[in-house]
Amino acid sequence: MSKTATDRILFLRAALSAHENYWETLRPTMGLYRRAYLTRFWEGRKDVLDESCIRVETSDGYATIESLMGSLFTKYPGVEISPDPTGAGSVEVTKTLSNEFLSTVRAQVEAAARMALIYPQSFLKLAPRESNSILGKVALRAVPPWQVLLDRDASAYEDARYVGHVYYLPVSDANEKFGRKKWVCEEQKDFFAPTDKKSAGYTKDTTELPEEYLYVRVVEMYDFQHDELLFWSPNWDSGKQLLSRDMIPCRTFDDRPLSNLVPFYFSRQPDRPMDGYSTMSRVYDQIHEKNVLRTFWANAVRRDSRQFLYRKDSLDPDQLAKVTAGQDGAMIEVDGDGSLDGMIALVPTGTLNTDHSAYLSYIEQDLQRGAMTAGFVRGEASRATATEVSVLAQYTASELGKMARDRDQTIEQAVLVYIRMLIPLVDDKQKLVINTAAGAKVVTAESLDADWTIYALDGGSTPTTDVMRKQQLIQLVPTLMQLGVKTNDLKAELVRLYDLPEDFLKAVEAEAAPEAPPLPPVPSTDEVA
Repeated sequence: MSKTATDRILFLRAALSAHENYWETLRPTMGLYRRAYLTRFWEGRKDVLDESCIRVETSDGYATIESLMGSLFTKYPGVEISPDPTGAGSVEVTKTLSNEFLSTVRAQVEAAARMALIYPQSFLKLAPRESNSILGKVALRAVPPWQVLLDRDASAYEDARYVGHVYYLPVSDANEKFGRKKWVCEEQKDFFAPTDKKSAGYTKDTTELPEEYLYVRVVEMYDFQHDELLFWSPNWDSGKQLLSRDMIPCRTFDDRPLSNLVPFYFSRQPDRPMDGYSTMSRVYDQIHEKNVLRTFWANAVRRDSRQFLYRKDSLDPDQLAKVTAGQDGAMIEVDGDGSLDGMIALVPTGTLNTDHSAYLSYIEQDLQRGAMTAGFVRGEASRATATEVSVLAQYTASELGKMARDRDQTIEQAVLVYIRMLIPLVDDKQKLVINTAAGAKVVTAESLDADWTIYALDGGSTPTTDVMRKQQLIQLVPTLMQLGVKTNDLKAELVRLYDLPEDFLKAVEAEAAPEAPPLPPVPSTDEVA
């Protein structure tokens, strides 16, 4: 049944209110995770330590996230595309455009992956833009999770009734997109800024600011139940009207609505699949404890100085100056009441409890378990045996392989959205030509419109899994040769796996080619007779 504009606005307000309430409760926690990653653990925590105390901040939050990032990304992402069973479309054109597109957005894919490790999840957003190049007609950006409105009751992202994006749009862009209107502009607000409306600038007068610094808050909502794309802003007409209301333009091959937001999850809550579970949340308690312990040690070391007691009137000022010339010695005058055995006595200082060192080792172990990776992934040397290292490598490879498959799934979905979004943007009259492996091809909407099956080229591979595959192949070479595998095939696999120059393979093929037998002599006419 068709809904009125008033119904649509009520729906948008309810979804936005639930979204804001959800993230308002998580804002302090997200701030803790962010500061732990940025090595600003003690920022804003004046109530924990006195101002005179020395604060030590370890880099474990950054190391945990970036070691995983380094293990997940080694080269530009790419995809392989299987042809449509009906023969529709051009595989060469679609594959070339997809991989060229991915090569230009690697930084955004990595940014989204980094946010998905620090926060519960993140998103990739694709949007059309003006460009003379076919590769520039669609832009991709990483989106933090607090900007995306989710149907948290859905059992899977594909089953969600709606998904939306709330963001700030410059006034000039808003006028261009929705027409010039009487906007009630505001400054763009940071999610981690103070939540108090006065301190956050909500009531600040923006009439004197230039248009370049003024923004409009826009809600872009994909309503899958009613197949509608809604745009609404509380900064126009007090939110009483919709900015636009149209059918969802991006469609799958079988004409189902498709949003331009691609989810990026590495872990999910078992009972709430739409809510992610970040890596930082697993190790934050250990990071907290390590920072507290190292700060305690740092202050204890500063207090571990030599101090002396001397009997009053036993030393004149010149003698006392000579005694205190050692720089770190502090002299404390006491009455000669017999408490000192001599003129000067050393003030006894207690040593740090050795249990602290044991506690630090437990923290390190918990950090490693929480990160689900072995120490060598973070570049740490160990005294483990070769067998232990092999077991740790297999354990790490399985966890990183799972994360790599999640990464690949996101890349595959982003490519699908890219292709479907590009189809209506292609003008067949322009005769756009691209270079493919099969030669020059003309890009048309028909060449892209097919039921593609998309696979990520990495196939769940990571630097750790790649090293293990190389080692296993070397170990299996004798066995494979005994089983009858051709030497040339093994050489070709080594060239591929070790990313050796293709000239090596051509040389192998040239050497392996059998020499042609000499042709028999042509009999003369007399011999034939």
